[in-house]
Amino acid sequence: MLAAALLAFGAGLATSEPAAIEQKRAQVQQIQSELAQIDAQVGQAAEAYNGARYELGQVEQRIKQNRDMIVSTKRDLESSREVLAQRLRDLYATPEPSLAEVLITSGSITAAADQLDLLDRVGQQDASVVSGLRDNKERLENLRAELIVDRKKAADAVERAEREKAKVEGLLRQRQAVLTNVKGELAQMLRAEEERQRREAAAAAALARQRQAAAAAAAAAPSSAAAPSSGAAPAAPAAGGAAPAAPAAPLPSGGGNAAAASVAMQYLGTPYVWGGASPAGFDCSGLASYAFAQIGKSVPHYTGAIWAAFPKVPSDQLQPGDMVFFNGLGHMGIYIGGGQMVHAPHTGDVVKVSSIGGRSDYVGAVRA
Repeated sequence: MLAAALLAFGAGLATSEPAAIEQKRAQVQQIQSELAQIDAQVGQAAEAYNGARYELGQVEQRIKQNRDMIVSTKRDLESSREVLAQRLRDLYATPEPSLAEVLITSGSITAAADQLDLLDRVGQQDASVVSGLRDNKERLENLRAELIVDRKKAADAVERAEREKAKVEGLLRQRQAVLTNVKGELAQMLRAEEERQRREAAAAAALARQRQAAAAAAAAAPSSAAAPSSGAAPAAPAAGGAAPAAPAAPLPSGGGNAAAASVAMQYLGTPYVWGGASPAGFDCSGLASYAFAQIGKSVPHYTGAIWAAFPKVPSDQLQPGDMVFFNGLGHMGIYIGGGQMVHAPHTGDVVKVSSIGGRSDYVGAVRA
């Protein structure tokens, strides 16, 4: 389909008639639509890759804990064996007396009762040692079985990560092939459109910074009445699915989360790098993970884990620092107030400020 469009474009290069111009614009829109579809697939595949890496990290942590428990259980097992062996040696050297011997040697019924009670307690301790020995052996067997299962899960996670990595790389090659086939005036029009989008993103970022500065100044100024938050949520964005219902339990205050949004704003212009979570480059969840880490909060580098880990926020209660999700959890950003978010959009783009109001793929929001 793209090849046909390019051939048609070539035939129309010789003229600058309005019809030819409109045809070029239609071709630009077609190419942009194709790139957008690829970018969405890359985002989803990148998050699937992040998910496989996250799962691998969880499994590796369980394996480490399991190994530590195996060492501890082996130590307890050996200790129980030593106690039991010593008790058996003592019984062999000094057998426990019979009831008649206790009565004869005690000298009184009271003393005999005390001695019998002592012997009963010794017997209970022996039974406890034997029971502990049995429990430790059973625990050790279970831990070893869990270790085998977790090792298989780790291998599967590594394999899945490799598959998703290959999928992302294949999509990126496909994206580059589309761009490579775009030449001449059509490429110039695409670059002009990209430049226009960059200017719009820069203007949105400047406006967002001004709002943040105004909000900080208002917060610092003394006031007899509580000022309305600069992060008051806009009307609920158009949603591809219903926005999450109000949570049963009270939402956390989200205190300090606006600082995470401010951290992310420091990296406007940083290139999108799938799997990236550092100032060298971010993907969407990597930006959130990094920004929240700077304020001492742990946010996983995986949209699915973030969505599952934190309470959901109704769209009419959004505040700066809430994390907003789109495209079936294939993309996310950090809400900064005024109906805008800071995010790492897709390959070929940079960290920037965008509106959330016009998106039809809104899933919901969470608060750390």
